[in-house]
Amino acid sequence: MHKWIFAITKNLIKAMQTRKIYIFILLFALLSCKKESQDNILSDGFLSFSTDGQTLPTAINTSKKSVRFEVDRRANVTRLVPKFNVPDGYTVIVNGVQQVSGSSTVDFSQKVIYELKDANNNSARWEASAVPIKCKILIDASHDGGVWWFPQSPSTGFDKNKWHQGQPFANHLRDKGFEVDELGRGIELTEEMFFGYYIVIRANGFENYTKREIEVYSNIISRPLNMVFFTDHKKYDPVDEIAYLLGLEFKGIAYGKITTITPHIITKNISSIAYIAGSVLTNLAENPDIEVLGWLGANEYGDLNFNGVKDENEPLAPPVMGILNLPKSHIFFIGDMNGLEVIPQPFIDNLISWMGTGF
Repeated sequence: MHKWIFAITKNLIKAMQTRKIYIFILLFALLSCKKESQDNILSDGFLSFSTDGQTLPTAINTSKKSVRFEVDRRANVTRLVPKFNVPDGYTVIVNGVQQVSGSSTVDFSQKVIYELKDANNNSARWEASAVPIKCKILIDASHDGGVWWFPQSPSTGFDKNKWHQGQPFANHLRDKGFEVDELGRGIELTEEMFFGYYIVIRANGFENYTKREIEVYSNIISRPLNMVFFTDHKKYDPVDEIAYLLGLEFKGIAYGKITTITPHIITKNISSIAYIAGSVLTNLAENPDIEVLGWLGANEYGDLNFNGVKDENEPLAPPVMGILNLPKSHIFFIGDMNGLEVIPQPFIDNLISWMGTGF
């Protein structure tokens, strides 16, 4: 009798355990479906986002659920009208109000939280920010080849607070009241890195630029910008893709002094500038947007084949410094980098005065 009761009890417990397993499996499946549904919206979001007054392509980060975009300094960030695309069936909400692409007005004076909902009422929060252009400086030393960052390297990392060849120049800019940031090597440039900077200093371009990076520079020079463009001699760096983008052809190597000078805010009270192993501009006649500010001395030349001898086809007293005037941006250029890191005066302070013009 007891054996029979024990057997029934044992089977009943086994059945209940099996049922619990089934229930657990069912609950897990339901939760998995729920999670999968949530993951669908968490992995999707804004497919595109733009607004009036915008100056560069929007940076959309799906993993961080963030949208960042740059706007002109004159844009009224309190009344921007975004245009956006989201997956079919999604609803876009700000502060409880449904948003209509190209119609709803949003205050972007602070970060804006967007709530995105799908047809099943699953939701995700996205953060959107407008970055107005300000009179601050970005030093792009990402392709410098060591001219700016030496002795720092990829093995040590790049720290603007630790000694490097360009630090005295950067600190001098900071002493003048500018906010200054410096890009280290080993990154691929994006437009987002330039958001908010009216002044860009391109500190040499030894390493090759990718097609995407050239596109980035094409975009930033198409909006309001003052750029200081430093390059260097071409013995080991014959191709500077950004120089070619600007329509500036630098070649060879040259030494001496800039002695023939055009009157300008940058050249005020300057009789000469030392030129330490720089390159020379060779396509002045082909680019009408170039305004030359400085030529090397009458007996100095561009050594285009690096043989240390003045050959017949090599230019005497070549142009090496000037301004490139584009529709919305202006680029000061010079073919020597090392000579400027010692901060020759009053040239550097004149250049700093020019950097903020037009803002």
